[in-house]
Amino acid sequence: MTAPCAQFPGGQTTALGTFAGDGWAALDREDADAAAAAAQRCRRLAWEQPDDAPGVLVGWQDDHPAEPLARAHADGQPYGDIGAGVAFLARRFEEGGDVEDLDAAVELHDLVVALGEGVWEPANALVGWGSALLYEITGEDAFLATTERMADVLAETQGSDGSWGGGDPMLTEIAVAALVAMADAVEARAQVDEGD
Repeated sequence: MTAPCAQFPGGQTTALGTFAGDGWAALDREDADAAAAAAQRCRRLAWEQPDDAPGVLVGWQDDHPAEPLARAHADGQPYGDIGAGVAFLARRFEEGGDVEDLDAAVELHDLVVALGEGVWEPANALVGWGSALLYEITGEDAFLATTERMADVLAETQGSDGSWGGGDPMLTEIAVAALVAMADAVEARAQVDEGD
């Protein structure tokens, strides 16, 4: 599976997006130490959010969460980076069983879906990817609802030529990979449920 990557306007990647991408790549190459270090960084960003932040802090400064900030109810925010964190931590839980990874993935999922309508854009397809992995693991309907909503967004915004963002190759690659991953995760969960 291709590593999820997340970028927000201007092509800049947040610390959370970088940690998640690096962690996913570490899992692919079976580098347990690097994956563990990336997971620790992602978990800290999930758990150490300040109470007074008007959004989700997805970067670090002086060993504390800091700007950039994913602002609630605003378009063009790095919501996809939060989705990348969810996807990485969910996959790491699935492969290694560390409950802290699952707890942090759920926390990040809940934070991102609470940020309002701005989340539901094709650029944030990784939110659906992460929720699909959580649904595959847990079978919880809330994660399926997030997955279905992002799949609907992607279906509704796909261009007649099959691309997203007017032919943006990076956005199209992310959207396609996310849709495939979402479908695979939902199908895998259905097979688990049928086996019960």
